[in-house]
Amino acid sequence: MAVLPPPEERTKPKPRGISAETNPALLVEGRYGTDDMISIFGQEKMFEYILEVQAKSSLVLSDLYPDVVPPEDAQVIAENANLRMVESQLIRELEQKTGHDVIAINTALEEAVRSVNPRAAAHINKARTSADSTEPAKALQLKRGMEVIADSTENLRDVVLERALEWDSIPHMDQTHLYDALPTFLGRPFAFYAEMLQSGIDVLSFFYHYSLRGKWADATGNHHSALDLGMDGMRIEEEYCRRLGLRHMIAPAQVPGREYLYDIYYALARIAATAGNLANFIRSGRGDDTDIFRFPRGKKGSSAMPHKDRKGGNPTTEENTESMEAILAAAASAAEKVCRMDYARDLSGSAFDRVFLSIGFKCLDYAVRGMAEVVCKIQPNEERCAERVLRSHGVVTSPRFLAYLTDTRRGNAMPRSEAHDIVGALATRAYDEKRSFADVLLEDPEIRSRISEEEIRRMADPLTYTGRSREIIHRAYESFHGKKTLEAAR
Repeated sequence: MAVLPPPEERTKPKPRGISAETNPALLVEGRYGTDDMISIFGQEKMFEYILEVQAKSSLVLSDLYPDVVPPEDAQVIAENANLRMVESQLIRELEQKTGHDVIAINTALEEAVRSVNPRAAAHINKARTSADSTEPAKALQLKRGMEVIADSTENLRDVVLERALEWDSIPHMDQTHLYDALPTFLGRPFAFYAEMLQSGIDVLSFFYHYSLRGKWADATGNHHSALDLGMDGMRIEEEYCRRLGLRHMIAPAQVPGREYLYDIYYALARIAATAGNLANFIRSGRGDDTDIFRFPRGKKGSSAMPHKDRKGGNPTTEENTESMEAILAAAASAAEKVCRMDYARDLSGSAFDRVFLSIGFKCLDYAVRGMAEVVCKIQPNEERCAERVLRSHGVVTSPRFLAYLTDTRRGNAMPRSEAHDIVGALATRAYDEKRSFADVLLEDPEIRSRISEEEIRRMADPLTYTGRSREIIHRAYESFHGKKTLEAAR
């Protein structure tokens, strides 16, 4: 059986929001995001990624074809291809003048390189089209964003699993179709959500390795410029993407198929869906009608209803997470629409990616980290948990009696339909009359003739009817806690 770490060693939620030094304008609508995601997304960050791949491309060409790009020239380009040497403001000014972002970046880089080695300037963007820079740059950006999302989701998963283990003995009533179904333990739903979070990470991991595609194949993907210079463009592309840690297509167009980007949106939306389900479960559990979770007091609950202060504030983080789920789902749905692309290239999806990739990653990271904070703070209302199990007067143990009465190993087994009808009628009577299910069962001659009073009272105790709940909680903890999916895959 798994052992819960001592309090000082338990998982701490990753910080949500931004530091005092971060410009809040970089958040989505000035509210949503984390420092980790802000360091990955944004126009200036894309400048950095494009310059990074420009540096890499020069070094790859020099290594493979030093007669085309001398090593000393490539080194000058690599040393200057960053925002320390190339001013972002100059890039913006050139983009305003040219109307083309990559031309602006290349021109600004050329100015920096020319001041050091005029000959090296001739090699900038050699045998490349703009997409040979923007697509690998975007893939690197997404790769780093996915690594942050995986880490944040693993953090939430571990917080959830530790709660599951901590609450492996607190009674809980599982419901199906909003009706009381079968008793379990409060940790059991959390084991379920933890496994679903892990499955989301597994999906993200698959697309991390399969769908992050770089590209260096010229304007229509056929290596025209490389061939004209006497170089093997397919070999160059393979080495370039290998060094960037990206895959590539054999037969790309000017860009890889947009379906690969759709994969990324789907992976984010899937994790958001699980976070939203967890949020809904906790939010419902905090409500007065359920009341199985308590929240620390201190936050205001309403500007007009002071009595809400007793609840520790409204479940705003949970509701916000459900809202974020809707944003990610909408982005994924729209991403499918912008898979459409005229071969070999059009820009109909470009603006969509610039807007929604940044929003999606920032919102999801914010939501996932917020849920980790909530799960760390909530406390069980154990009295109410037990009350919800006992309120059925024991009728939720009826499946136990159905199994007993139809077990042919005991002899004189009932047909299932007959047993179902008898047990259902007795359970209904106990519930309607608000009487102990055991007492009602003992009044029925058919039941008494088959099951002893001692067995009836034992079997009708809902607090002991939990199946393999505890073992499942512990197995989930042992299987997933502390697992680093992307690290293992890398």
